[in-house]
Amino acid sequence: MGLRVTAPVRIDISAGWPDSDPYRRDYGGAVLNAAINQRVSAHFDGNLTISPDKVQSHSGQGTSGALRSVELVASNPGLLKDRIGLIKKVHFLENRIVGHRAGFQDEAAAIYGGVNYWEFSSRGAIRRTPILKRKAGHLQERVVLIYTGESHLSGNIHELVFGGRNYERNTPRFDRMKAIASEMRDSIDDEDKMALLIAETWELQKGLHPSIETPQMRALQRYLAGTYLAARAIGAGGGGSMLFYTSDRKSLVKMFSARKTLKKMEIIPFRFEYRGIKVSKR
Repeated sequence: MGLRVTAPVRIDISAGWPDSDPYRRDYGGAVLNAAINQRVSAHFDGNLTISPDKVQSHSGQGTSGALRSVELVASNPGLLKDRIGLIKKVHFLENRIVGHRAGFQDEAAAIYGGVNYWEFSSRGAIRRTPILKRKAGHLQERVVLIYTGESHLSGNIHELVFGGRNYERNTPRFDRMKAIASEMRDSIDDEDKMALLIAETWELQKGLHPSIETPQMRALQRYLAGTYLAARAIGAGGGGSMLFYTSDRKSLVKMFSARKTLKKMEIIPFRFEYRGIKVSKR
């Protein structure tokens, strides 16, 4: 009899950059993110097979971190006894062994599930503050997730953002992103405040490197103008998916569905997922 391990991918509500090294290692980072009900899986029956299942690859949803999480747990289910330790092990595997540059938030969401404010200290401590479901529900009702039709490789964007003198230049932006994560935690059910914070985050993201906002992303924002309050790329940007924060989901979806251009794009249906990584026998 074999094992099946599944875990959810995530959307980052605040920008994910402050959870990434070298910034996290130097200053400590914080993010607000939400696991969603799209899951990756691993099967172990003498041989190990990992699969993104129906999750869109390179979409900015933290798929790689979720896959590494199920891979490790399928190989050694005992790792679930220390979930914080498991986050650190997945991060080490992804960054140091596989060589895929990424932060901590993807595996954190995959392992715990839910909507959480995460603090990743420079000394290695990890602290989770769960968001109440009733408050998170206010956010879920206002978010539409759209895949831009452009895949991205987040590790490549990380090299551009942190490479050379860019890190020093971008550090004030990371500082503000970290502060915004805390403000979002406290204002998650305040529509006006969240719209302002998401819009500010997008301006900060775009300032990190010109490649983060692609022509496709600009075209999508122009096309949907008037149907949303704020928008931003999830994950590293440079392709992948965009989050649209709206008080009128029906109008946005109707406008998007009527498009005659941007045909490779698609809405990704989702709900927040409160079950983290799961192990079952098969």
